[in-house]
Amino acid sequence: MARTKQSRTNATPGFAIEIKDDTELGLAMLIADLGDGHYQPIGVVVSINEAREIAASDMRGRMRDLEAGGTPACPESYVVWAQGLEGDYREVKRLMP
Repeated sequence: MARTKQSRTNATPGFAIEIKDDTELGLAMLIADLGDGHYQPIGVVVSINEAREIAASDMRGRMRDLEAGGTPACPESYVVWAQGLEGDYREVKRLMP
């Protein structure tokens, strides 16, 4: 069977493939962007779908803390970062809380 080169025309910029919600990202990072240059690492994720679940859980925890009288930081967004073609970490997806 002949092998063909996979076309990169649909690849996500900076990545070898198109990144979809269920694409395995390896060891990607989920970061809460708190605004004004501040951020908070949330955890390691393997897909955008998993990042959505963890971000939602994190936000629920922050809301419980707020309801209990705490003062949790409220993220402007959650950002998924994954290692790109050149070995650097790049933003893959920005999720709204």
